[in-house]
Amino acid sequence: MRFLRLFTKGFFLTINFAVVLLFLGACLAPYISPAWFWPISFLTLAFPFLLALLVIFLLGWLFFNYRYALLSLIALLLGWKSISAFVAFHMPSGNKPAADSSSLTVMSYNVSQFGLYREKDSKYNRQAMFAMIKKQELDIACFQDFYTSERKNDFNNREDISREMALPYRYFSSDFNRNGMQHWGSIIYSRFPIIASDKVKMSMGPRSESLIYADIVKGADTIRVINMHLESYRFNERDYSDIRKIKNQEDTGLKATKNIIQKMREAYIRRSQQADIVGGFIRQSPYPVIVCGDFNDTPASYTYFTIKGDLQDAFLQKGLGIGRTFTGLAPTLRIDYVFVSNYFKVNSFRKITSDLSDHYPVIANMSLIGSGKTEVQVNK
Repeated sequence: MRFLRLFTKGFFLTINFAVVLLFLGACLAPYISPAWFWPISFLTLAFPFLLALLVIFLLGWLFFNYRYALLSLIALLLGWKSISAFVAFHMPSGNKPAADSSSLTVMSYNVSQFGLYREKDSKYNRQAMFAMIKKQELDIACFQDFYTSERKNDFNNREDISREMALPYRYFSSDFNRNGMQHWGSIIYSRFPIIASDKVKMSMGPRSESLIYADIVKGADTIRVINMHLESYRFNERDYSDIRKIKNQEDTGLKATKNIIQKMREAYIRRSQQADIVGGFIRQSPYPVIVCGDFNDTPASYTYFTIKGDLQDAFLQKGLGIGRTFTGLAPTLRIDYVFVSNYFKVNSFRKITSDLSDHYPVIANMSLIGSGKTEVQVNK
């Protein structure tokens, strides 16, 4: 009996120690570029599960032998920076903030091409998205994976949204086009005038996308709005079939696993390089910034921390829980963000749980602190 108790205790201690090592490895990910050591990025996907296991071990040891609880407790304390980026502790109001002329309501939304390839006729999906977006009474909207067309009887979404949402000012980056008539990219809409705008290529290649920005004037203040769509895994139907094989343990030759890992590896490396470009660009802004985007990476990642820098994550300021924004693959993926300078006060944050895209739209309301023409000191 004593042998069984010792064996059981040793077994759980070994598992606990292994979880601690993996958890601390995931907590190192923000400091290690995947371009230098890409395997560590895979731990960031496991971060919420490792965190949950540590909490279970902590509570279990407190009940059976409190001294061993120190192992998990120390790991949790060492990893607090990553934990605090992953979980928000503010009870959201659930309602739109009261109208305030001094505040801004900003949406970031991967619109998934308005359902262009989800069904034979995407007209109804698009109309439903328009109705949902219009209801939010936005001041600024940043859309990724945006589709528009100049073909007859197709959707000119640039014009339609400006007209229907009363967002007359916009800047669009056509990163991909077909025959100069169909366009895919990112777009910024504004209720307020745009005095300057441009795009910055984040990587090279035929399928690379751009960071876009627009300098917007509201009253006496100028604000730089930045929008981006970072490298995705580019999974296709065959890849999703491979993922199902892996889950069902049908990948006997490991061919599917190798294919998936290779695609993920390439995406992690490209995103880290893009994050370095984006982070540098943000820090050179002469104005307070609002950063929106689909980062395709979790809050435990190098991408997240490199771009965020000293900015505020609107979800962490006013959200609750883990804030899932992507509907596929796993229930823990928060990959869509709104960051703001410390010149802003975040008043509220919410997401809309909608199946019109594979991403949920996120909305933040914020106010500039102080008044007068706002310009910041840039370190050259």
